[in-house]
Amino acid sequence: MLRKDPFITSEYYHIYNRGIDKRIIFKSHKDYERFIMLLYVSNTQTESFRLDNLINQQHKTFDEILILDKGEPIVSIGTWCLMPNHFHLLVRQEVDGGITKFMRKLGVGYSMFFNIKYQRTGSLFGGLFKSKLIGVDDNYMRQLFGYIHINPLEIKFPKWKEQIKQVKQERFLLNFLESYPYSSYQDYLGNDRVEKNIIKRENFPEYFENSQSFKDFVENYFIDD
Repeated sequence: MLRKDPFITSEYYHIYNRGIDKRIIFKSHKDYERFIMLLYVSNTQTESFRLDNLINQQHKTFDEILILDKGEPIVSIGTWCLMPNHFHLLVRQEVDGGITKFMRKLGVGYSMFFNIKYQRTGSLFGGLFKSKLIGVDDNYMRQLFGYIHINPLEIKFPKWKEQIKQVKQERFLLNFLESYPYSSYQDYLGNDRVEKNIIKRENFPEYFENSQSFKDFVENYFIDD
């Protein structure tokens, strides 16, 4: 199925998708790691790196893969978050057709890995990935700062909004978010981890460069909700 409107180079998009029938798409830590590696190696203007070759033949580790020289990206990733049955990305298209090419490599690569590992067939994701155009000065982009990284609260605290209002557990909930390993939030907090190479914050508005501002956006997003 073709999209009604093509993606525009230098524009920003909120990209998201979930497992078909809301099924779990990340069953283990290794599943998350595989998708994270694909976020990095699929984002290249050349042919994709073959992860199986890198892992099984060249014996490269997770950290080694995320420092590979892969050339110029086809999209810039500003934020990302993986949940058990879905994912969110905030990206800017850098070359014509970049988002489509990147998402195809990412989706096909992960679906093949998942289906082989769990001996299943058929589609893994619920149809074509969803997208929303985000204006650079749009307040919605600022809201995405918080929204994308607050998603993990739903895993452990499905009633977190009630918890905040009733028992004022802001710091307790923030501690959970700050330790959640499957999003870019730690990278904006200044934690020194190899996943920081996935994001390219210099291609986003200047407030992406300020770690404290980013943290404030996240905290204010749900404290004031």
